[in-house]
Amino acid sequence: MCGRFTITVDRVGTILKRFEAELSPDFRDYAPRYNAAPMQFVPAIVAEESGRRLLMSLLWMLTPPWAEKEGSKYSGQINVRDDTIQKNRYFRTLLVNQRCIFVADGFYEWQTPPGYKKGMRKIPYRITMKNDDFIPLAGLYRIVEEKKKSTYTGAIITTTPNKLMMPIHNRMPVILPEKSLDRWLDPAFKNFDQLHECLSPFPDSKMKAYQVSIAVNNARMDVPALIKKVE
Repeated sequence: MCGRFTITVDRVGTILKRFEAELSPDFRDYAPRYNAAPMQFVPAIVAEESGRRLLMSLLWMLTPPWAEKEGSKYSGQINVRDDTIQKNRYFRTLLVNQRCIFVADGFYEWQTPPGYKKGMRKIPYRITMKNDDFIPLAGLYRIVEEKKKSTYTGAIITTTPNKLMMPIHNRMPVILPEKSLDRWLDPAFKNFDQLHECLSPFPDSKMKAYQVSIAVNNARMDVPALIKKVE
């Protein structure tokens, strides 16, 4: 799964330039995030029907229609598996029609130590590009209408791990390579099979991972010290 990520650039203009996007009118004030967590508003890019890309504040918790039914105990989901998209008609439709990118430059994952027993701490790692570039995380979104207000909600798509991730976790987020980025953000492109081909593990040769402090376990912590390497 992917339950935390970072976006540490200090200027929103850097994001806009990299992804050729404009600010959404309701975009919240930007600040670097060192521990973005579920149920928070995070920066994401969605393309309008015209093709114009908007950087917006998206609630990291995809709310499908069945979560809105009265009495439902289902709140939503932060991740959607690539194989679930393949099998589930609702998520197939989202892949064709409602794709987004979670803007990140790293993500966290927790490794289960050898001889793990209940009560033991898992080991947190931060995973980034070797060149510290952006990491465009593939996502799906849905707009929820409530009290005359529209909220964009979304989930990150996960896939099988590459060689770097295998010793750390059995899933990893889908990272979109440059060749897939324009297709992913093109609302006119609706070929399911070709879109699903984008949901493959990113090459491990371009990535790095390092251990970080267990302070990252606390979702309320969001400070630069969290991304520092520890021995």
